[in-house]
Amino acid sequence: MTYVHAFIAVDKLLQDLPNCSLAFGGKVILLGGDFRQVLPVVLKGSRSLTLASCLKKHNLWSKFIKLNLIKNMRALETERKFSNWLLEIGEGKSGDMLILI
Repeated sequence: MTYVHAFIAVDKLLQDLPNCSLAFGGKVILLGGDFRQVLPVVLKGSRSLTLASCLKKHNLWSKFIKLNLIKNMRALETERKFSNWLLEIGEGKSGDMLILI
Protein backbone atom coordinates (compact mmCIF):
# COMPACT_ATOMS: atom_id res chain seq x y z
CA MET A 1 0.00 0.00 0.00
CA THR A 2 1.21 3.45 -0.81
CA TYR A 3 1.00 6.44 1.50
CA VAL A 4 -1.92 8.75 0.75
CA HIS A 5 0.60 11.56 0.22
CA ALA A 6 1.86 9.86 -2.95
CA PHE A 7 -1.67 9.81 -4.39
CA ILE A 8 -2.16 13.45 -3.44
CA ALA A 9 1.08 14.38 -5.24
CA VAL A 10 0.06 12.47 -8.39
CA ASP A 11 -3.39 14.09 -8.23
CA LYS A 12 -1.90 17.59 -8.03
CA LEU A 13 0.59 16.86 -10.82
CA LEU A 14 -2.07 15.52 -13.17
CA GLN A 15 -4.26 18.53 -12.42
CA ASP A 16 -1.42 21.02 -13.00
CA LEU A 17 -0.05 19.62 -16.27
CA PRO A 18 -3.23 19.86 -18.38
CA ASN A 19 -4.63 22.70 -16.21
CA CYS A 20 -7.67 20.59 -15.32
CA SER A 21 -9.42 20.77 -11.94
CA LEU A 22 -10.90 17.26 -12.13
CA ALA A 23 -9.48 14.56 -9.87
CA PHE A 24 -6.25 13.22 -11.38
CA GLY A 25 -6.65 15.65 -14.25
CA GLY A 26 -9.60 13.64 -15.57
CA LYS A 27 -7.32 10.64 -16.24
CA VAL A 28 -8.35 7.07 -15.48
CA ILE A 29 -6.37 5.64 -12.57
CA LEU A 30 -6.62 1.91 -11.95
CA LEU A 31 -5.69 0.54 -8.53
CA GLY A 32 -5.82 -3.02 -7.32
CA GLY A 33 -5.40 -4.60 -3.94
CA ASP A 34 -7.02 -5.73 -0.74
CA PHE A 35 -7.11 -3.18 2.06
CA ARG A 36 -7.53 -5.99 4.57
CA GLN A 37 -4.11 -7.36 3.67
CA VAL A 38 -1.83 -4.45 2.83
CA LEU A 39 -1.55 -1.20 4.78
CA PRO A 40 1.14 1.47 4.52
CA VAL A 41 4.18 0.82 6.68
CA VAL A 42 4.70 3.63 9.18
CA LEU A 43 7.91 3.26 11.15
CA LYS A 44 7.20 3.40 14.88
CA GLY A 45 3.65 4.44 14.05
CA SER A 46 0.56 3.60 16.04
CA ARG A 47 -2.49 1.91 14.59
CA SER A 48 -4.27 5.25 14.18
CA LEU A 49 -1.27 6.78 12.39
CA THR A 50 -1.07 3.81 10.02
CA LEU A 51 -4.77 4.05 9.19
CA ALA A 52 -4.51 7.82 8.71
CA SER A 53 -1.81 7.19 6.08
CA CYS A 54 -4.17 4.96 4.09
CA LEU A 55 -5.94 6.22 0.96
CA LYS A 56 -9.34 5.01 2.17
CA LYS A 57 -9.27 7.51 5.04
CA HIS A 58 -8.69 10.53 2.77
CA ASN A 59 -11.39 12.51 0.96
CA LEU A 60 -9.67 11.64 -2.34
CA TRP A 61 -11.06 8.10 -1.90
CA SER A 62 -14.59 9.37 -2.59
CA LYS A 63 -13.54 10.30 -6.13
CA PHE A 64 -12.80 6.64 -7.02
CA ILE A 65 -15.35 4.25 -8.46
CA LYS A 66 -15.05 1.00 -6.53
CA LEU A 67 -15.47 -2.32 -8.31
CA ASN A 68 -15.47 -5.58 -6.39
CA LEU A 69 -14.58 -9.02 -7.64
CA ILE A 70 -17.39 -11.43 -6.89
CA LYS A 71 -15.81 -14.75 -7.82
CA ASN A 72 -12.48 -16.11 -6.65
CA MET A 73 -10.92 -17.39 -9.86
CA ARG A 74 -7.73 -18.59 -8.16
CA ALA A 75 -9.28 -20.98 -5.65
CA LEU A 76 -9.73 -24.61 -6.62
CA GLU A 77 -13.19 -26.15 -6.31
CA THR A 78 -12.02 -28.04 -3.21
CA GLU A 79 -10.96 -24.72 -1.61
CA ARG A 80 -14.15 -22.73 -2.28
CA LYS A 81 -15.66 -23.29 1.16
CA PHE A 82 -12.46 -22.17 2.90
CA SER A 83 -12.00 -19.10 0.65
CA ASN A 84 -15.63 -18.05 1.24
CA TRP A 85 -15.11 -18.44 4.99
CA LEU A 86 -12.03 -16.17 4.82
CA LEU A 87 -14.01 -13.53 2.93
CA GLU A 88 -16.79 -13.67 5.53
CA ILE A 89 -14.25 -13.09 8.30
CA GLY A 90 -12.75 -10.13 6.42
CA GLU A 91 -16.18 -8.58 5.94
CA GLY A 92 -17.18 -9.19 9.57
CA LYS A 93 -19.99 -11.57 8.59
CA SER A 94 -18.62 -14.70 10.27
CA GLY A 95 -19.48 -15.33 13.89
CA ASP A 96 -16.47 -17.60 14.31
CA MET A 97 -13.92 -16.59 16.93
CA LEU A 98 -10.33 -16.15 15.85
CA ILE A 99 -7.44 -16.05 18.27
CA LEU A 100 -4.39 -14.23 16.96
CA ILE A 101 -1.09 -15.06 18.60
